[in-house]
Amino acid sequence: MIGRLRGELIQKKTNAALIECGGVGYACSISLTTFGLLPEEGQEAILFVETILRENDLSLLGFAKVEERALFRLLVKVDGIGPKLALAALGAMATEELMNTIRARDVTALVRIPGVGKKTAEKICFELSEKLGGHMGLEKLPVGDSWESDLKSALTNLGFKEDAVLPLLGQFRQEKPPLPDAIRICLKDLQRR
Repeated sequence: MIGRLRGELIQKKTNAALIECGGVGYACSISLTTFGLLPEEGQEAILFVETILRENDLSLLGFAKVEERALFRLLVKVDGIGPKLALAALGAMATEELMNTIRARDVTALVRIPGVGKKTAEKICFELSEKLGGHMGLEKLPVGDSWESDLKSALTNLGFKEDAVLPLLGQFRQEKPPLPDAIRICLKDLQRR
């Protein structure tokens, strides 16, 4: 498996880069973020590589930073997110911005990414928001109140509108009962309205 390439950047396009290493040219799919970080053609470039092996296809995906590759690996683990959509997400926002968006469970910002609908955005937030605290040096990014965001996410995933849910969160800021109890209390409150 190829994990890293270092060599002359022969060609770069918005979605692909060709790097020659030891006389062999490696074609890698890249995100717009990586494209912006690559040097000029003819200069030395380094790409961290993810090798995708399928039944009848071998693809290389290149990333300018190891953090971007780590986030890519998390994104493709989400059901419904393939390599192409993960690259699109990484190209739509800077790595830290995308991580903070997922941490904040900001579905509205995620649906602006081409190919990401509301359900996919909710899945990304639900599956990854808690996992982003300790991957590849990214633990220094600020983490919000996960208890409160979990409660908000649970209620919005049950179909309640965010503007109806947000006022309820304030009543728990001090005591923070177990999450299932808080969900039950909020559901009773929301059903009365």
